[in-house]
Amino acid sequence: MTPMQTLLDILRKFTPADLSACSEQTHLRRDLGLDSLQIAALAGEAEEAFGVEISDADAAEAVTVGDFLRLVAPQEK
Repeated sequence: MTPMQTLLDILRKFTPADLSACSEQTHLRRDLGLDSLQIAALAGEAEEAFGVEISDADAAEAVTVGDFLRLVAPQEK
């Protein structure tokens, strides 16, 4: 499973939005309707799934799906 597929599986827990057209440019708030609590929870799930640590500040600064991928991919094992 690719990092994008894993992240999409996690995102499905937080949004009813159709993720079939989701890309790295998809905006977490505007396109997927996530709020700050959901983004924090997404970070927690991503930490567990990817075995990485995401700071609260980094999670809060993530605007797009691609931003989240960059948070997990460089550290991915």
